[in-house]
Amino acid sequence: MTTTAEPLDVAALRLRAGGRPTGRVLFGPLDLRVQAGQRWVVVGPNGAGKSSFLAALAGVFSMSEGRVSLAGRTLAEWPPAELAAQRAWSPQFWSDPFPATVRETATLAHRRDRGWRNIASLGDSPEVVAVLDRLGLRALADADVQTLSGGERQRVAIATVLLQEAPILMLDEPASHLDLAHQRLLVDLLLEHAEAGGAVVASLHDLNLAWDLASHCMLLDGAGGALAGRRDEVMAAERLGAVFGVSIDAVEVGGSRRFVVSSERVSPRTGRT
Repeated sequence: MTTTAEPLDVAALRLRAGGRPTGRVLFGPLDLRVQAGQRWVVVGPNGAGKSSFLAALAGVFSMSEGRVSLAGRTLAEWPPAELAAQRAWSPQFWSDPFPATVRETATLAHRRDRGWRNIASLGDSPEVVAVLDRLGLRALADADVQTLSGGERQRVAIATVLLQEAPILMLDEPASHLDLAHQRLLVDLLLEHAEAGGAVVASLHDLNLAWDLASHCMLLDGAGGALAGRRDEVMAAERLGAVFGVSIDAVEVGGSRRFVVSSERVSPRTGRT
């Protein structure tokens, strides 16, 4: 069962590339609040600061200005073990420096307080089995994570986030490498998490996937600007087109908004050429 997410507040946040004081400004100042039941998507061009923002929310990226607080306490005021119980962060890239099975990797995430000791003798917990089944990983439970395809490894990363059982999930490009069926499964899992009282913050490049997941959106323009608000207000086709430098139209298909990109180029922040 998902614990209700505490409010996550971002106040006057400004980030610089690399977390360095002399790095270029990625965006800011930015204010927003993530609350239980919300699904925030972060969209924007390459290098705009999406990964840096997710890392800052997780407390592992330097802020040049502003603050991030959870339940009224800055992230620095939280003991690491308590913070880990409140939020789970999945970075865009992963490293597997030594052999480990899918089962071992998932079980370690589920039992983060126990470490590797005797992990092989713990057996399959019902929670681990259920998540591996849901993500189509049960048949790969004994496979070495170093031998998996990109999509299979991405599903293991999603499994580890879910198994941490934290109310706030922070996922950086969780749909990368996933096929269409598993992209839809990802959206379903995250919607279920939010409906159970959790909260989600995820960066995505696929605008249609982002629309289906989001209740709220943070749009980075790649030139220091950021806009945060409700999905329907932020994800306007013309605004998105100006940010990405392409012509984007919004159409209704099957009762849902779909974004269609044409070959027409757009001058960023100025409109069609």
